[in-house]
Amino acid sequence: VSGGGGFFPSWASAAEAEPYRPVFFNAEEYRILDSFTAILIPTDDTPGAREARVAPFVDFVVNAAAEYAPEVQREWRQALGWLKEQGFGALSASEQNALITRMSAPERDPAKHHAGFPAYRLMKEMTVHAFYTSRAGLIGNLEYKGNAYLKEFAACNHPEHHKV
Repeated sequence: VSGGGGFFPSWASAAEAEPYRPVFFNAEEYRILDSFTAILIPTDDTPGAREARVAPFVDFVVNAAAEYAPEVQREWRQALGWLKEQGFGALSASEQNALITRMSAPERDPAKHHAGFPAYRLMKEMTVHAFYTSRAGLIGNLEYKGNAYLKEFAACNHPEHHKV
């Protein structure tokens, strides 16, 4: 992926020497993206989307998609366009949260419909991927310690699995 060598080292370490400058999204779209992802994975006693630098990751991936999947860029333009039409950027945090809750209704109840559901799904899927592949998500949140060889697994009660 073009430009990956400059992006991934700082993203993986969550280093942010200077503010990220979006390359695909304009400033308003990027603010919406950042707010949306921070609502999906908020910061609490563990890192959230902002600590994982989800918005920069999404911007980088969507920009790079021009090389191999231009439809990805169209989908993201549509999603952010829909949110802009709803005035998402001008809403208060609680109003943004309420809109996202309404957008996600079909996820909880398939009988429900919401015009923003496709935008919600697109953003949620990329947010989850970006978060759980980041250092903040994988190590800070999931406390991943790396691959380990286990001689025994105490939770397994099948005798045939106790042989190494």
